[in-house]
Order: sequence, then C-alpha cells, then structure tokens
Amino acid sequence: MAPDVPTRPAAWAGVAALVACAALWSLNGPLIKLLSPSEPDSGAGVPGLTIACYRSLLGGLVVLPLAVQRARTLRNVPARWPIACVVAFTIMTACFVIATTQTAAANAILLQYTAPAWVWLLSPVVLRERPRRREAVWLAAALGGVAVIFFGNAGAGSRGLLIALVSGLFFAVLTMLIRGMRQVDANVVVAVNLLGSGLLLIPAMVLWGEIALSMRRTLLMLALGVVQFGLPYVLFAWALQRVEAHRAALIVLLEAVLNPLWTWLVVGERVPPATLLGGPLILLGVAGSMGSSARRGET
Repeated sequence: MAPDVPTRPAAWAGVAALVACAALWSLNGPLIKLLSPSEPDSGAGVPGLTIACYRSLLGGLVVLPLAVQRARTLRNVPARWPIACVVAFTIMTACFVIATTQTAAANAILLQYTAPAWVWLLSPVVLRERPRRREAVWLAAALGGVAVIFFGNAGAGSRGLLIALVSGLFFAVLTMLIRGMRQVDANVVVAVNLLGSGLLLIPAMVLWGEIALSMRRTLLMLALGVVQFGLPYVLFAWALQRVEAHRAALIVLLEAVLNPLWTWLVVGERVPPATLLGGPLILLGVAGSMGSSARRGET
C-alpha cells in the first residue's frame, strides 16, 4: 500500500501553521529586550539566566499535555540520548537569551542560524557522515556572513556575538542528537527538552539570576514562555505531519527576518549595517544547504 500523502488543503494548512510558528518564535527579540533593559521604576533588567529558565519551564508546561500519552516512546532510546539533548538544548537556549540581552537581536538570531554550517563541519566526526563537497559553497557563504557581522560589529557587544555563535554551535549539536531520537514522539522530545532545560537552569537562576518578578515582568514572561516558546512548538509538530521536513525548515527561516523587524518596531533597535550585509549571506548559505539536502532526498 502506498504511503499516505497529505492532501493539498492539509499541506496548505501545514504551511500556514509554519508561518504562524515562525512569526511567534520571532517575538523572542522584542520580548527579551523588554525584559532585559533597565527600567526607571525597578532597576536593572531581568538577567538572561532567569529569562531562559522561566521561558523553558512555561513552554514545557504548554507541550506537556500533548506528550504525556506518548511518554512511553522514550523507552525506545538509551537514557543518554535525552540527557544529552537536554544539556545541549539548555546551553543553546541560555546562550541565545543572554546574547540577545548583550547584542542586537538581529545578531543573536542570525548567528544562531549558523547551525547548519556547524553540522556540516561536525557530522564527519559525530555522525560518521561525509557531506558533499559542493555544499562547501553554502558553508562558505554562511561563514562569510558570520565574518562580516563579527568584523563589522567589532568592539560593540563582541561578547554577545561570541555567545550567540556558541548558541548556533549547540543548536547544531542538538540537531544531530535529535536525529538519534527519531523513535521518540516529537512532542515528547520537545517537552523533555523544555522542562529539563528549565529544571537544569534553576540552580543557576538562584545563584546568579532573579527569582521574584514584578507584575509587568511576570506578564511579559508568560507571553515569552507560553505564546513565543510553547505554542510554536505545538504548531511545528502538527505542521510536520503535513509538510516535508526540508520545506518546513526553509519556511521557519522567516523567523530570522521577522525577529529584527519586531524588535525595531517595539523597542526601536536598529539592525547594525554589518548585520544587514552579513545576515543575507548566512540565510543564503542555510537555505542553499537545506535545498541541497532536499535534492539528495534527505529530510
């Protein structure tokens, strides 16, 4: 019997869900910026570790009801896989949030999207896979974009740039680890990563963060955890049942375009000139790499 193929209406519904997913994910820029800067009535902004911790916990609670019934699928993989995933996810999300508080939101999101370049470099060692040489062109484009952003923003939040690049590295590590968890339900993987990350960050938040929040910050944190983090993952898992993975990955690249736009509209943060030059190179490299993988039949 031929495998089920999504109907055209179902496929378009999946595309719409992915666009909504990218739009919601892209809200992290303005929401984190609203939480992190100094406020006249309450002193310093919320520390990045606090934002990362609460965001993961709240997002995980949104996904948890969808994961409970499929939790038994975790038995399909050794315990070291979900543990490694949680560690990689924790480093990725903490670095991204901290980077967004220390550099332009556009820099943080674009450097996180260097993950495919890191996958290309690491897969021969980690996955024992040999990337095709022609994909090196797309890698060069992405790394060229990174170089433009770094040299163009030298001395202006360079620490934030490095932290954002680490976020991209661990996004790549997470991507490779999730490939080893294909036998686990997608919602279970998401719930484990989000809740595990939140729990793992609690000690760091207690030591270096801030536990109590004002009412305004609590509402912003709820929006960040539930609307920006949890709900999009539910939409993403639903959409992947209707849209091919490589197409889905290309559609959600919209996040990298919308994030700086919302941040500019909400808090007035302009995209640095070097990022306007380097950003498209990164997106071109990522899109080209995904397109090349799709032509080889890899999803």
